[in-house]
Amino acid sequence: MNNLLFEHLKKPDVFEPSPDDIWTDPLMSNLVMQEHLNPNTPGGSANNSFIEKCVNFIADISPPNEYEKVIDLGCGPGLYCEKLAKKGYQVTGVDFSESSIRYAEKQAEKENLDIEYRVEDILEYEGTNKYDIALLIYYTYSSLNEKERGGILENIYNSLNKGGVLIIDGFSANVYNDFKEEQIWSFNKKQSLLSTEPHIGFIQKLKYSDLVTLTKTTVLLEDASPKTYSYWNQYYTKNTIEKETSDAGFKTKGIYSNVSGDEYSEDGNSIALVVEK
Repeated sequence: MNNLLFEHLKKPDVFEPSPDDIWTDPLMSNLVMQEHLNPNTPGGSANNSFIEKCVNFIADISPPNEYEKVIDLGCGPGLYCEKLAKKGYQVTGVDFSESSIRYAEKQAEKENLDIEYRVEDILEYEGTNKYDIALLIYYTYSSLNEKERGGILENIYNSLNKGGVLIIDGFSANVYNDFKEEQIWSFNKKQSLLSTEPHIGFIQKLKYSDLVTLTKTTVLLEDASPKTYSYWNQYYTKNTIEKETSDAGFKTKGIYSNVSGDEYSEDGNSIALVVEK
């Protein structure tokens, strides 16, 4: 067991795949979905007023009478999808987490909203000339490695109609500069953010060159092998994120501090682009 635990706690190579998947592992997926719905939890969804502001911004720059069909890649429990549908868009939501999609479907049924939800890996998503707007937001793009980012941008480009727009965001280099390495552990007798059962939790925050960080969580249950969940982040300057979308064939329409359309600031913690096919 000690050798196995040491293996889980060692520093991995940059963007090395996670030993376990936080979105599909039964130990974590329901907990993650519940925390995703809690705006007071770091890493949870944005608060309702911010989401409302984002959706209003999307409707202002790409109104539903001109941009009818929207796909939200990494839609989680459908918080943006619901508000977009109420604006009059035809909405498709895609997410890898079955628990999040099932929650989103129940909410759409409760609200009598006609939203198509799919349990699907967004990296395998494909389509041709289907949508007018694609959303890759809430820093999903920042969690992908270079090859994955290139692949998903190519797939999105192909899936958009001519003149369609992609709205995308990422963490800024300011967040990387402020990131502090640390390693902590805790013993929990009750449910925590890491497990519903008694467990020991190890959290490692590791910093790499080229604007990359890793937050790695290892959970050790009694009489069970360790499980480790890796969350990588790539950080950007305005030039680097714009270059990646430009290399995929997109033309920049606007650069903002976030998806709600706030004016871009070099001192901000995020960067959002609106780009056009």
